[in-house]
Amino acid sequence: MSILDYKDGESLGRVRSVDTATVVIAVDDVERLRKLQVNRLAVLQSSRAGQHLIGIIQKITRTAVDGKASSVDTEDALDGDQTMELNVVRIALIGTLMDKVGQRNNVFLRTLETVPEIDANCFALEGARLTAFMRVIANISGDGQKLTLGHYTLDESADAFLNGNKFFQRHAVVVGSTGSGKSWTTARILEQVAALPIIEALPVMTAELPILRAGCKVPRSPAAWPMSLTLRT
Repeated sequence: MSILDYKDGESLGRVRSVDTATVVIAVDDVERLRKLQVNRLAVLQSSRAGQHLIGIIQKITRTAVDGKASSVDTEDALDGDQTMELNVVRIALIGTLMDKVGQRNNVFLRTLETVPEIDANCFALEGARLTAFMRVIANISGDGQKLTLGHYTLDESADAFLNGNKFFQRHAVVVGSTGSGKSWTTARILEQVAALPIIEALPVMTAELPILRAGCKVPRSPAAWPMSLTLRT
């Protein structure tokens, strides 16, 4: 079953123009336009059944244009002119979600075998659908073991998961800038890993290097660095 089961009434707008990997969407509903944000994900109908195109919103434009009113509206318009709006969203296509590939359901491919047709519907990828899509990306089955990291900043109602089978290979490292949440993320992962029955047979070691600040002298030998160390066997 497809995880992207949209209804036509949920559409943000329709495809207005198509390039090699860029699509422009015309949005008639201003309220829906206001809820959109750059760098969020969107779903477009594919010309092939069983496929959905995934894209990233790159630009949102709301423009007032002058146009000629129709004969019916001339009494309400000044000199036959009226102001209309042209609301468009530019989306960069990044891949295709296939409902089924062989024996596998819901497979994401970083290729574009098709492009949307003119007037194809465009939908927002958010909430439960975003969570399901990210689980497809992380290759996490619905009933398999999964590690939760929190929520996505682009949609706080969508859960972020980690594929432990891929993360815990020979080595694993969590890196990031100061204040990005490295320690919290590591603690969150280890809390959940420690609760798994298989962890009793696996050695786990965590090491936290010192924070390097401007003006501090750092020993040349890493052996002289102070660090906190946790070892479990």
